[in-house]
Amino acid sequence: MQYGRYFVTSKRLDDDVLAETLAASRNYNTIKEASEALGLARSTYEHRLKIAMARVDSLDEHNRDNIVFPEFPDDDIKTDEIINHLSNRFEKRLQHEQAKHWFPIKFSSDKPIGLAVVGDPHLGPHCNFPLLRRDVDIMATTDGMLAVNIGDSADNWSNRLIALWAESDISRETERKLAKWFLQDAGIKWGFWLMGNHDSMNTEFSTYLETVNAQKVPMVDWRARVRLVFPSGELRLDAAHNHKGTSIYNRLHGQKRAALWDEDADIYVAGHHHTWAVAIEELDSGRIVTMARCRGYKWLDKFATTHGFATQKHGATILFVIDPRQENPVSRVMTFADLKQGSEYLKWIRDSYESNG
Repeated sequence: MQYGRYFVTSKRLDDDVLAETLAASRNYNTIKEASEALGLARSTYEHRLKIAMARVDSLDEHNRDNIVFPEFPDDDIKTDEIINHLSNRFEKRLQHEQAKHWFPIKFSSDKPIGLAVVGDPHLGPHCNFPLLRRDVDIMATTDGMLAVNIGDSADNWSNRLIALWAESDISRETERKLAKWFLQDAGIKWGFWLMGNHDSMNTEFSTYLETVNAQKVPMVDWRARVRLVFPSGELRLDAAHNHKGTSIYNRLHGQKRAALWDEDADIYVAGHHHTWAVAIEELDSGRIVTMARCRGYKWLDKFATTHGFATQKHGATILFVIDPRQENPVSRVMTFADLKQGSEYLKWIRDSYESNG
């Protein structure tokens, strides 16, 4: 039946008719174009489109009711749990750092001790091994001597300096063997090790040292503040791979600066510069402080030669002989740049302690 130019059909609105209506809605941009293409009045087309869309919604709902989709578990713990975990880790790490601040090394008697601060070893082809072996023997066989590694146990070249391996006839594996020997097998009684800039160039090296540290020698990054605790009292040691501040006029500028402006200590000692110096001073406050820098064992130093630095021949290891019985602070710490002479003095003063009961 035709009304004007539109046809009105009595055709039942089955799925095919509704599908045809939906197809027209997709193929044409406007309702007018779609209805004209199907030969329908606009109102008829809109009516069919409404029924078709309702049928689609009904089918979707039916399908949803009859299909069970999987429910996946969360891919992580809840955010609150993450925050709780991070809070616990932070508290643990904070406790760890606080425990290292002025940590104690305790001695059972007031018998004098020797504290040998070993300058940068740089174990490898540029290390003065004849001197190091002599000093290792002294440290290993002298009763009452405790040693500190000031850091830079090996060159451990990395990053932009890794090309320097080409100028060195030693492998990274051999460096690690030497470091393990120095830590475990040299017979030295270690108080603690510091990690210097070379130890941290390739972080695998410091991780390796901590892994092979069977004796659980304390290992501290860059700087350690330590209390040497005796029955009669304590001395405070501030040992750093380097203290802040340099001066061409004073090799102990960083140590003097720390003594003046940082936390109080009796001994300030560092390495790093491959030079040595010792000094004892009474500050304006009345405190007696001993300051030192140890030279270390890197002798064949192309960097020093290229930049015009002098090659010093002494002070590779600095020995502090500490007699806690002495009331006069000037006499409480005696400093030696000659490890052999210092070890002989330590033996004598310990024998004196024994003979005096």
